[in-house]
Amino acid sequence: MNSLIAAHLKIKQYRIQFLLLFLVWLMGFTFFALTEPFQNLWDLFLISLTVRNPQIASDFANFFGLIWPILLEVIVFGFLVGELLEKYNPVVTSRILAKHKHNHTVIIGSDHLAKRIIEYCIENKENFSVMEDNEELVEDLINNGYPVILGDPTDNANLEIANLEDVKEIFICVDDVRISMICTEKIRKINKECPIYVRIFEDHVQEYLKQDEFNAYPFSTSKWAMDLIHDWCKGKEGKVIVIGRDRLTHRIAHQVSADHNRETYLFDDEHTGIEFEQSDKLHLINDIAHFLSDIRPHVNLDEVTQVFICWKLESEFDKALYLASKFNLRYPNIEIYVRIADEELIDLVKRYNAKTFSTSQNALELLQQIVTPDSAIYPENGIKL
Repeated sequence: MNSLIAAHLKIKQYRIQFLLLFLVWLMGFTFFALTEPFQNLWDLFLISLTVRNPQIASDFANFFGLIWPILLEVIVFGFLVGELLEKYNPVVTSRILAKHKHNHTVIIGSDHLAKRIIEYCIENKENFSVMEDNEELVEDLINNGYPVILGDPTDNANLEIANLEDVKEIFICVDDVRISMICTEKIRKINKECPIYVRIFEDHVQEYLKQDEFNAYPFSTSKWAMDLIHDWCKGKEGKVIVIGRDRLTHRIAHQVSADHNRETYLFDDEHTGIEFEQSDKLHLINDIAHFLSDIRPHVNLDEVTQVFICWKLESEFDKALYLASKFNLRYPNIEIYVRIADEELIDLVKRYNAKTFSTSQNALELLQQIVTPDSAIYPENGIKL
């Protein structure tokens, strides 16, 4: 399969040169067929390749005998000797691999959940392809020869390459609601039957995608995390600190302040407001919170009972870990919750008596509960977690 794809790539790259070579040969063959009427087809073919000389040595025949060997050497030998020894373009190779997939799983996006789905497919030798427009996020997949379509997932050309007519299922794991909706609509026009699992939070968008026209399976990893946080806050008292910047952070602060009626201090150094109705119990502090000294001017830490550290950037995990360690050292009665994506980091967080949430493995296990039995990520033992 890989050899065929390699040949396909080389021929595709040289198609214009080979077309030019063919046209030049056809022109010479036609000329000699008209000027050498007594020659049979085989002799004309050899003359057009300059293996034999024509009986009539015209100016065109001499010119053709001069340029043909040059073209043959430049194009054919350049193709064989130069290009075949060159490393193939991995992006193009991955794209062609994706084009040849059948009865496969398509993962759109490359967030932490998408990576877990991809890892599960690789470990269990499931048939899959990936669509992503950020090359850095899928660079390892491309370099390792996995099928990846690099480009906008809403582009019709990219959707066509994904061979969606013969797909088993599709997982849409992108943060942009517009892209998720456009992808769902376009995919459903191509394939009326395949399951489409869409990660999306907004209730009205979920209801929209559940309509018979789309018949998708919307789910929200944020809601799964919020259910867990709701249980942690139930029946608790005291002030709460929430640190982070994104929508999940704002949801946590909104729920704790509004639903649990507790004084909540949201530290967000990028936003001056939240997209949810702000309770009078919620205090938004537009400042950084890397150290306890950053927090003390705004809230009495002796009155705080819970802290949620919600940074999601990998580069900020060390800051989250440091802050958790300081809370554990100076205020051991405060419950600490740290948002992480990789399960490999759980032991580091537990060292400071902190709990973790929003992990990609937990999200994968919850997603496995809603997929169909023929899904690529259905639990191997056939028993849902």
